[in-house]
Amino acid sequence: MELAFVILGAILVTYGWYWGGVTEARTSAYAMGTGSIILGLWAAFNPAAVPAWSLFAIGAMFGVLATANAWNEATEDRTYGLFSLFFSVSALLGVAADNEAFGELTDYGLGALVLAVVLFAHFISAALVPSNKGFRALVGWVTLIGGAFIAYLGFAESIGGSILPI
Repeated sequence: MELAFVILGAILVTYGWYWGGVTEARTSAYAMGTGSIILGLWAAFNPAAVPAWSLFAIGAMFGVLATANAWNEATEDRTYGLFSLFFSVSALLGVAADNEAFGELTDYGLGALVLAVVLFAHFISAALVPSNKGFRALVGWVTLIGGAFIAYLGFAESIGGSILPI
């Protein structure tokens, strides 16, 4: 699961870098597409990933959608915003499942919560206020920071640490 956190974080950092206005779309699309394929294959062929597979499969699907979005440079696409809302709700369901399974918020649940907030920000930016470039850039930097935090959760867990309790 640590590797999946790191890959998901890298996808979000790359997408935030693009949405923040720092890079070109096509260069970001290659990095996000590669990470999404790796994350999707990890979720599909790792039997030890249950119940985490659902969140990472969602992350992989979002990464593929983000790759297509970046490649076409269609950041004002309201359909993309709708899918971001669906993925945000799915990530929140992952938080609820984690809380139900363990009785408390774990690193997995915290990562899912950060992912849900980031995806909801993409919903607002792409579906509700698509023409506001300043808000889009803000959402890009929120995505970058959220992705870095998720990657940090993966690194912390890989060395036997935990960010909880905060």
